[in-house]
Amino acid sequence: MLAADNWCVKVENRIYGPYSSQQLRKFAHEGRFAASSLVAPAGSRTFKEAASEPVFAAFFGIDAKAGGQPQFGKRADPEPKSEKSEKKSAIARKSPDAEPSVANFLIIFDVVSAAASRAEGAILSLGPAFRLNENVWTVACELTALGVRNAIAPYLMPRDSIFVVDATRGRSSWQNFSPEIHAKLAAAWSGARQ
Repeated sequence: MLAADNWCVKVENRIYGPYSSQQLRKFAHEGRFAASSLVAPAGSRTFKEAASEPVFAAFFGIDAKAGGQPQFGKRADPEPKSEKSEKKSAIARKSPDAEPSVANFLIIFDVVSAAASRAEGAILSLGPAFRLNENVWTVACELTALGVRNAIAPYLMPRDSIFVVDATRGRSSWQNFSPEIHAKLAAAWSGARQ
């Protein structure tokens, strides 16, 4: 099971991880992780310099710009864009191969556990969301299926099951299903992408 304290590091367009913040602290002491290293919560596609993440800024003796604890799963306010980056973004939006930045997700919980109620605040913090029924939510945000699952996981009980479908990109992520169901889900979703 992945927890919310999972981070990926991007080096020369390759993504490594996930690592816990404790592992990254050790890497920083070894000189393998720097203030300028690009990091993102596991499942996110938005990488930032480690120094700008409050959880890592202290590793390098830097006061974090945002202050306080990181709010995992919340979308950051976009920084002002230059005219050149605006043109690039417009071209990317028109390109049929470009992945959309905001995706639509379906989040399904076990009916019996009441996990959907416990995770309501976390789901609403991700973006526009509404509850379809007792155990199903829909939300639109900039994360991946894994990122949505990781943002909600801290609010679940250890045995609560969750299934997240990225309806925009055709991906999924899940946790806490029996080995038999896990194998069937893995076979169904890997076969769908081929």
